[in-house]
Amino acid sequence: MSGLRLAPERLFSCAGQVAIVTGAASGIGRACAEGLAGAGARVMLAGLGDLESVADELTAQGAEVGHFTCDVTDAEQLAALVQATVARWGRIDTVLANAGVALDQPGGVDAVAHLDRMFDLHVRSVARLAELALPVMAESGGGAFLVMSSLSGLRGNQVLAGYGVTKAANAQLARNLAVQWGPRGVRANSLSPGVIATDFARPITADADLARARLAKTPLGRFGTPEEVAGAVVWLASGAGAFVSGQNIVIDGGTLISD
Repeated sequence: MSGLRLAPERLFSCAGQVAIVTGAASGIGRACAEGLAGAGARVMLAGLGDLESVADELTAQGAEVGHFTCDVTDAEQLAALVQATVARWGRIDTVLANAGVALDQPGGVDAVAHLDRMFDLHVRSVARLAELALPVMAESGGGAFLVMSSLSGLRGNQVLAGYGVTKAANAQLARNLAVQWGPRGVRANSLSPGVIATDFARPITADADLARARLAKTPLGRFGTPEEVAGAVVWLASGAGAFVSGQNIVIDGGTLISD
């Protein structure tokens, strides 16, 4: 380890933290969980999917992780998640509300029903998680509450219309939480990835025409990786991000600002 006070292993350390990551079974959530664990946090993997395999893999690499299967739209299961985390480690310092799904269909098929389901997942469940976790975080001196939003919440969308609406809403929720909980030491921020090379984005990345059109609008000329989102999450959770609150961090290779 470098002797410098601002060496990365100190500046970006999450040592001693306890983190909850929802939607942690795959993709961006899984990478963010690994990033936080690699920075020294104890991480509760939450959501649906094969969390046990992820936990086993990270534990084999020296991480301290737990896993808790729950549907985050179920208030009782969400409360049980927070209770289980506190029972195991005694505190919560970082929350990444990452669970999400895009249900929009071309032509607006069942648009209202899909909008309601996505709003429950992307906004109501995040608000519930905040109600449960933020008092615990404040009791421990504060921390970072992070919401996974999307570039879709910052642009007009041909197909992902409902998804974009709910992602715009959860970014606003993060700003509200930053104002409401800042006096108690809690930082709240959202992150808005563009197209990240995961199974979630495969309808774009695997379609040659769609991929070509998106890359033509992306100055860096490539899709992002889950690790590049994880880096931003570690920054915001660590001391390096201790004065960042109420922001929406765009991670899109320049797509939003491209002409």
